[in-house]
Amino acid sequence: MKKAVQIFCLAVLAAICLATSAIAQTSVTLTGPPPGYVYDGIYMSPYYATVGGSTNVPVICDDFGDNSWPNSTWNATTTSFSSITSSNTSWGIAGANTSFYGAVGYLVGQILSAPSGSLQQIVDSFELWAIFDPSGVQQYLATTNAGAGALISTSALCSEIFGSCTAAAAANPGGLLGALEANTSLTASSYPNLVVLSPDSGNALCAAGKDNCAAQEFIMVSMAEGGTALAYLLLAGLFCFGAMYMKSRRQVAF
Repeated sequence: MKKAVQIFCLAVLAAICLATSAIAQTSVTLTGPPPGYVYDGIYMSPYYATVGGSTNVPVICDDFGDNSWPNSTWNATTTSFSSITSSNTSWGIAGANTSFYGAVGYLVGQILSAPSGSLQQIVDSFELWAIFDPSGVQQYLATTNAGAGALISTSALCSEIFGSCTAAAAANPGGLLGALEANTSLTASSYPNLVVLSPDSGNALCAAGKDNCAAQEFIMVSMAEGGTALAYLLLAGLFCFGAMYMKSRRQVAF
C-alpha cells in the first residue's frame, strides 16, 4: 500500500509539472480573419484562434508593430493579468509601461461587448493599439485614407484618439487615449479573468512592436476548465503530501 501511494503521488507531481508548463506556454493558431469589420484594410478585433486544444477562442490584438497571418501557428507564453511583470509579456520586455495593461483590459471588455463592425470596435481597436505603439498608430492614421463609406475618416479617428493628429499628440496624448491612461483605477489586477498570449522566439519571449515576432501579442478571456483541472491536480498533490507527512509522524511516534 505504501509503495502504491508513493507511485500515485509521483504521478500527480508529474502531472502538476506538466499542467503548469502547459499553462505557461501553449500553441496558438490563428484560424482565419475575423468576421467583423475591415477598416482601411485592417481587420478589427476580435479575431479567432485555436489556443491549446480550445477552438474558436476570441482573441484581441494589442500589437500594431508586428503581424499575424491566417492559419499560422506559434508558441505563446500565457500570463494572467493578475501576474503581469516587466519580464513576462512581450510588451514588458520591449520596455513598455506594463501598468497600461489595466487600460488594455478595459478596452478588451469594450471590444467584446460592442456590436460586430460597429464604430465603437473601430475606435477601441485603434485606441488599444495606440496604448503601446502611439507613434505607429498616429503615423498610420495620419498618412492613410479610409475612403468613402468608412464609418469614420482616418483623420477624425486619429484626432479622437490622440486629441489631435500630430506626432506631439502621440508623445503626450490627449483625447480618448490621454483620458484612459490617466485613469489610475484601471489596473491589470482588476481583470484576473484575462490572459496575455505573448509570442515566443525559440525558448524566450519575443519583444513586441519590432516586426520580428512570429505573431502579434493577443489577449483572451481565461479558459476556466484548464484552471479547474489544475486545481484538482494541486488538491491531489496536497493530499499526497499530507498523507506522507502523517505517515512520517506515525513512524516517529512509534
